[in-house]
Amino acid sequence: MSINTISRLENHPLKEHTTLKIGGPADELYIPEKTADILALGGETTIIGKGSNLLVSSKGVRGKVILTGGLKNHEFPCDTRLKVESGLKSVTVAKILLEKRLSGLEFLIGIPGSIGGAITMNSSAHGQAIEHVIESAEVIDLKTNKIHTLSRDELELSYRNSFVEKNRHFILSAVFNLKKDEYKNIAEKMDFHVDYRKRCHPPLTEPSAGSTFRNPEEGVYVGCLFEELGAKSWKEGGAAVSEKHCNFIINAGNAASIDVSRLMHRMHRRVREEFGYDLIAEIRYVGSPTQEEEEIWSQFTVR
Repeated sequence: MSINTISRLENHPLKEHTTLKIGGPADELYIPEKTADILALGGETTIIGKGSNLLVSSKGVRGKVILTGGLKNHEFPCDTRLKVESGLKSVTVAKILLEKRLSGLEFLIGIPGSIGGAITMNSSAHGQAIEHVIESAEVIDLKTNKIHTLSRDELELSYRNSFVEKNRHFILSAVFNLKKDEYKNIAEKMDFHVDYRKRCHPPLTEPSAGSTFRNPEEGVYVGCLFEELGAKSWKEGGAAVSEKHCNFIINAGNAASIDVSRLMHRMHRRVREEFGYDLIAEIRYVGSPTQEEEEIWSQFTVR
């Protein structure tokens, strides 16, 4: 297949495709609709997905960039198993499962982004997690352009991390094993997650990339550490710490990636100085960094 048959945009601004509303142009932006499209692209690619946990460089991203929104098919191989492509929105997955009376992924109703991103970061909330119900995932090794099927164990899912995240693989689809339950019970769980996010997280009208840093250890909540430090008043350029939840950075007005990076650097440094924790970023940086950004992100990227 020729890549000429795939939807393609040149020098397209990525801020239109990130929840932080930050991001310079992609040299080549592709929106594949099937696996063969991705294989046809080949070579080095950057996966944006729904852009919900990313800081994309204001200088843009070189080479090929893939948006996964076209990969949104799903099916039920049997009554309690769901196979879903990576580009389907997490919220949509939750609603589909509600109609099917299937329990195990209710928390997805409050997770922005795609199911592929949720798997890659092993999303979780209030006792539910991707790792509890996933059976397997079909992935492409972006280094070799080969497709593999990984079992739950092979996915190596851990707190906000996975084999996929660490080894430059891209999730094509996944299979989940779920449990039958009553519509009312599932709906109540979803209502809880929606209500919690409305009460505790910044509104969707304030662009953010979700939680900025991982909790440093079990029982220690990084948002509380930032609140103790008075971080609610912190700003860098157009980036600001959310007044509703101190582990969220919002785009308060035309923020650039350097503004967010500098604010993250300040947050990271102060927690290390005051509490001794060396925080790891939960969001990921994508694209062409400035030298300053490269130095900053080397301090708290996944390791």
